[in-house]
Amino acid sequence: MKLIIAILMALIAVPVLAETLTWTPPTDRADGTPLDPMTEIAEYRLVCGEVVTSIAPTVAEGQQYELTKHEALPGYGATECFMTAVDTDGLESLPSNTVTIQWDKSPPMAPTDLVVITE
Repeated sequence: MKLIIAILMALIAVPVLAETLTWTPPTDRADGTPLDPMTEIAEYRLVCGEVVTSIAPTVAEGQQYELTKHEALPGYGATECFMTAVDTDGLESLPSNTVTIQWDKSPPMAPTDLVVITE
């Protein structure tokens, strides 16, 4: 019986998946010389509207860089974003392609653990 309740609780508590921004780090400089993104990139700058988010050049599991919209956006609505790379000498790349992220309000999750008590 406890196993069935645990499985039901797990099904109820499944979080909503967030949109995720992913990108591929540069491997060349603007002049064509090789660049090691693991040692020569100091940060990535994500610019969404007026908000600039500095992102450390760490690699998530599976060698993919990612950031959820909740970490990057200042609020709800549609926001255009682009990214630049900054090397360890402080040189900043040109902007990446621009993407539009839509973050709409959503209703709260349903109450859980509803119990009937009889006397």
